[in-house]
Amino acid sequence: MNKKKTSTATEKMIKVLIYCPSDLILSGILKAMESASDIEVINIEKSTIESFLESIKALKPDVILFAKSEPLPNIREICKAIRELLKGHPSSQLMLLGNIPSQEEIVSLMNTGVRGYFDLNDPSNQLSDAIRIIHKGEIWLPRDKMSSIMDRIISVVGRDLKEKTLDQLTPTEFQVLRLIGQGKSNDEIAEAMFISKNTVRSHIKSIYAKLDTHSRLQLALYAINSALF
Repeated sequence: MNKKKTSTATEKMIKVLIYCPSDLILSGILKAMESASDIEVINIEKSTIESFLESIKALKPDVILFAKSEPLPNIREICKAIRELLKGHPSSQLMLLGNIPSQEEIVSLMNTGVRGYFDLNDPSNQLSDAIRIIHKGEIWLPRDKMSSIMDRIISVVGRDLKEKTLDQLTPTEFQVLRLIGQGKSNDEIAEAMFISKNTVRSHIKSIYAKLDTHSRLQLALYAINSALF
């Protein structure tokens, strides 16, 4: 297990859990992050998926890096299992590392809760930035493929939700959805609408149910695809 240098602001450290069966790839990951004083590797799993999931449950990391050198037929099921484990810790984020797959697979994986995909061919000095970005709840995708991938995601979300109409939502829920589409956080939505954060969370839960969605990303893309702003 590799510990990062102690920070004067420990509470701001980004705690990272790594799953990587390949010693060669793991060495590169750790080398890429060694100068990042705000990132702490709290555990490294190299054996089974089961032990990896147990570590997630026990440690509740801020960011999970799942490195895979070869395609895994059950990767969607693994990501779904991780999402279930993180229901009580929604600030945890999952990023995959590997050779970038097809746009369709990326869309499918992001619908299971993946927040980023780091291509092993990308510059290693970008890895720490990618971790920081997804820790903030944003998306990380290969820069040269971002536009086409996002177009594909929006297209798929629009297709999947085309039968769902906005008239299912109350006026307040409609406003919450519009602000989510603008990238607003729950705190910002609460401030803009003069309501509590708990009320915002209740509205979002209701919107999830009415639109049969499962992630904030889906809501944001639905708002964008519906031209709500």
